[in-house]
Amino acid sequence: MKKAFLLILILVLSITETFACSCIETNESLSKKVEIAFTESDLIISGKVIDVIIVNTGKIKSSADPIIYRFEITKTIKGKLEKEVIEIASEESGASCGYKFELGKSYLVYARKSTHFSSKTKNEFDFVTSLCDRNQKLNKVDKKELRKLKKLNCKKEK
Repeated sequence: MKKAFLLILILVLSITETFACSCIETNESLSKKVEIAFTESDLIISGKVIDVIIVNTGKIKSSADPIIYRFEITKTIKGKLEKEVIEIASEESGASCGYKFELGKSYLVYARKSTHFSSKTKNEFDFVTSLCDRNQKLNKVDKKELRKLKKLNCKKEK
């Protein structure tokens, strides 16, 4: 009986499709990766997470539900903002490519405008980011990356 159950369990698990986040890593130089991320982003900031807002508080949850992170902006590297605090959304779980920011920590954040979460956040658009973007704790960012971002921003402003 145990063997039959084990065999059925293995069959069921081998047939079931699973979807998980998969970020494509390239062999390009750091400079090129930063240039691509800069181009694809509408907003790049450094800032501290001051609040975490869980949008779906219901009983049925999904790893793709949005979480909104409120950042106190230290520096705006790309984008025009009149605010000192900004909200950036990401999926709840890394399984759905969500980036988990820690409350009280400072980050370099790459984000883009999107309507992906609009039906849940009730916003016209949100700034969104993911596990596949170049988000990093600020104290872990390579100085070369910061220099490249500064150069790219200067070129853009000319």
